[in-house]
Amino acid sequence: MKPTGAACWRCFAKSEAFAKRPEKAQPVGAALQKAKRLQRDPRRRSKVEMKKAVNPMKTVRMKSSQLKGMTGTLAQNITKNWLIGLRQTNPAILDMFMERDRLPYRSLLPWSGEFAGKYITGAYYIYRMTLDESLRSYVLNFIEELLSTQADNGYMGCFSKDCQLTGAYSQNPEKSGETWDGWNHYHIMFGLLLWYDETKDARYLQAVEKAASLFIKTFFNPETGAKRLVSIGFAEMNLAPIHVFVLLYHLTGKQEYLDFALEIETDIADEQAGNYIQHALNGLEYYQCPKPRWESIHVILGILELYHATGRDYYRQVVEQIFWSILKTDVHNTGGFSTTEQAVGTPFKKGPIETCCVIAYDALGVDIFKLTKDVRVIDFLERAHYNACMGFWSPTGRWSTYDTPMNGIRVANIQDIVFQSRPGSPELNCCSVNAARGIGMYGEWAVMQDEDVLYINGYEDADFETEDGISIKITGGYPAKNSVTVTAKGYTGKLALRIPEWSEKTQINVNGNTAAPEACSYFVIDCDGETKAELVFDFTTRYLKGAEDFDGCTSIFRGPILFGTDVSLAGGYDLENLPVLNKEEISAAAAEICGEKICIPLACGVTLCDFYHLGETGSQYVSWLKLN
Repeated sequence: MKPTGAACWRCFAKSEAFAKRPEKAQPVGAALQKAKRLQRDPRRRSKVEMKKAVNPMKTVRMKSSQLKGMTGTLAQNITKNWLIGLRQTNPAILDMFMERDRLPYRSLLPWSGEFAGKYITGAYYIYRMTLDESLRSYVLNFIEELLSTQADNGYMGCFSKDCQLTGAYSQNPEKSGETWDGWNHYHIMFGLLLWYDETKDARYLQAVEKAASLFIKTFFNPETGAKRLVSIGFAEMNLAPIHVFVLLYHLTGKQEYLDFALEIETDIADEQAGNYIQHALNGLEYYQCPKPRWESIHVILGILELYHATGRDYYRQVVEQIFWSILKTDVHNTGGFSTTEQAVGTPFKKGPIETCCVIAYDALGVDIFKLTKDVRVIDFLERAHYNACMGFWSPTGRWSTYDTPMNGIRVANIQDIVFQSRPGSPELNCCSVNAARGIGMYGEWAVMQDEDVLYINGYEDADFETEDGISIKITGGYPAKNSVTVTAKGYTGKLALRIPEWSEKTQINVNGNTAAPEACSYFVIDCDGETKAELVFDFTTRYLKGAEDFDGCTSIFRGPILFGTDVSLAGGYDLENLPVLNKEEISAAAAEICGEKICIPLACGVTLCDFYHLGETGSQYVSWLKLN
């Protein structure tokens, strides 16, 4: 998220991708002209335009949840080895708020205040997927302490009174543009809204509204001549509250929250803030905009919520253009987004693939699926989950990475970005507190529902009971194995089973009736009480040809899994001198379950392994290989 050296955020303005951006995007089309007009004067928006867009797609909430595959095992390990106990092992995560006005001031990062928010957010998604009561209890106690630190005026940051929402450090209150205080508040407010949705504890919503009131008093107030939010600097981070303000509008119906979000939209039109709307409506790729950083994805999430709040179609056009642009130009073989923390226009360049970048883009993917019901979005989320997201965790759940390269070494973030470590928070950094969300989001898309259809998107072994009393059982050992059985009891209605784009020859048997559904579609079943569907996916080996930094190399896939090898699996070969592998042999070789690993042993002595387990002992690994 914030590395040193060549990847430092202070150096992005000098990057090649930044230099390639258009000098000035030329407006085209009626939609863009209308968008620009509304951005200049949001108060001119007509009442007729302000209609909510109906979005019936939602995540199915579970009454009981048992994930029995690799995701469930990792989630349990993350819960017991990382999430529970974090307050005690890294006490500064809350003490930095308690001591913000005490001398001497703590030495903090611009983004230190995000840690608590990202932590409760990640814990929420893990909890919703596992329903682990010990985790719920621990996090609610954590939130009690967090709420106790909120200032009387609503401030929930970690900087002194003179620096609240100014962009200044406590040590130098006169110098703005140094901190990410708006961003820090966004993550805390978002996390509290999630837990409000879970608990219905009114105090959580009240705390968020109290912080929102401080923003409203501080920015965009014509009576007081208050400054604009963009003025505090780091716009791609500090404008992120647009997302939570529209969520507040959805929850409360209070117009002041939508008005504030529309003012932030005006700020977004500034080039220093990314000008995403104009550039997307111009048809430009995301990497060509002035601020193609990953943090901006949270601003884009806010733009999507504006579509749901107002029904204005240009918001939808912008967000869809950005999502598909990134998927086309900047998603790696692992499903991970970003090169050196931003979009650069190619997935074939070496550079850090940051954990936080992957999570932000995955979150956008979940919302895009709810909007479009496009199977390709879930195919992407699945690839990202089993490779990029699981790959940035140690299987122990004890540590995660900042960067999970396509070829390289897995380094714990507490080593890789150790500059973020502080007294009292030796293990806290932007990625360590965020990584749990990457795994927990599986529960956001695995089982979904709209008004009249229940969607099964995830096929890992599980026993679910929905809050509506529907029993869903999934067996078969997916993704290691390609045969899956889905049984639904207590459900009358349409059941939609995802047929991935990569499964060209799927076979399905439903209550004794067989079919061969098309790839990249949903196979819809009319259920009446109890339904049993047996699916056999096409695990034909697929190959992705490399280019640029990986020219002459190929990546290997079966189902959603990316395969590679590491020093321990290379059959005695040095990784730099691996034999050229034969595609025909790879395609014909059977996969084996080796403990928790999915392995493909080859005659030459090299064993291919699922990306999640590559290099788990600290050895070097490769996912780009030379094949013939």
